[in-house]
Amino acid sequence: MRFSKVYDILQNFTYGNVNQSELGRVLGVSRSNINYKKENDVELSEEDVKKIETFYGIEILKDENTVSIPVLGDVEASMGYGVTVYNENQTAIYNISKQLARDLGISEQCTKMIFARGNSMLPTIQGGDSLLVDMSKVEVYDGKIYCIRKEGQLYAKRLQRLSATQLKIISDNKDYEPIIIDFKKDIDIDFAILGEVRWAGRVFV
Repeated sequence: MRFSKVYDILQNFTYGNVNQSELGRVLGVSRSNINYKKENDVELSEEDVKKIETFYGIEILKDENTVSIPVLGDVEASMGYGVTVYNENQTAIYNISKQLARDLGISEQCTKMIFARGNSMLPTIQGGDSLLVDMSKVEVYDGKIYCIRKEGQLYAKRLQRLSATQLKIISDNKDYEPIIIDFKKDIDIDFAILGEVRWAGRVFV
């Protein structure tokens, strides 16, 4: 694989801040050698690419029948009283089949994986579940589950549009009362729909 392609993937993963000295240490070469590889777009061996994959926790040599979803490992959406987001950096890659992506109607460009915390969406979603959130879907369709930000905290909740200015936030767990936001009255509220939760998964132990 050409160095330019690998470097572009790293640029995306590090938000444009590839540390060339660090990359050199990963590959066991000097920084000047990294510059040489970059300027001449040399062909990297599969062994070198795997070293990069292992160190950065990303997958570069992926199957052509899969799509790669960025994992925001430090981002959790609460199903209770909210979780403050401290780090929205990508921490890994989660590969799913192209067929599943088509079935879910998602693309790797618009989808992120985050994690659930709490119990307010039981039995639909449990704490610890992984959530695929399509960031392009922010229009409210009654009864669908969305990742939302309210007063600086993230939640995974069902939404219902009551009127042009009113929105109901609903938990599946009936122990939690619905919350109604009236944007006409609460003009200063910090609220945003970040995307629709398209899939939730868990590991059985």
